[in-house]
Amino acid sequence: MGTWLSGLRAAVWAGALIIMIAPAVSAEPYELTESEVMDLAQFNATDVSLFGIKLGDSEAKVKDNLIKIKIPGVRVDVQDVYVMLFDKRTPSNAMAGIRLMDGKVDYIFITQRFAHLATGVFRLLLRGEGIDEARKLLGKEEFAEDQTTFTKLSYKGGAMVILFFGRDITVEFNTGV
Repeated sequence: MGTWLSGLRAAVWAGALIIMIAPAVSAEPYELTESEVMDLAQFNATDVSLFGIKLGDSEAKVKDNLIKIKIPGVRVDVQDVYVMLFDKRTPSNAMAGIRLMDGKVDYIFITQRFAHLATGVFRLLLRGEGIDEARKLLGKEEFAEDQTTFTKLSYKGGAMVILFFGRDITVEFNTGV
């Protein structure tokens, strides 16, 4: 009985260790409309998904997940290499979108019009007051470019970029620069 109990105890410790280490080894996908992640270190740009579409996904998956299905309150338009998502309530400008190059997704973006659908840190960022608030939420950027008409903050080696055009905010995810 004592050997069996020792074996069970070792198995429980091993299982607990695996459960604690697993999130650090493989990051979970961050769905912009569902995940409540608040720390930038908890995901990579390649883990970010927009309605199930991630960087590197095929054109066929984009057709199945974005173009063919109906997302409540969202109008989908295909414009050349872009698949643009518009809020049906105020369809003046795109609230999000992806770009397809060579049959794969290489770029995802969201704007402040997407804030009502976003969760976690990106909801706060898109509803924020500007650059200083973005830095409080995300930390110091790796690279900043300040022009007359816009400010660009780069994170994660350029794979995530925050653009400020006056009061307009755009968050871009790409495979890196």
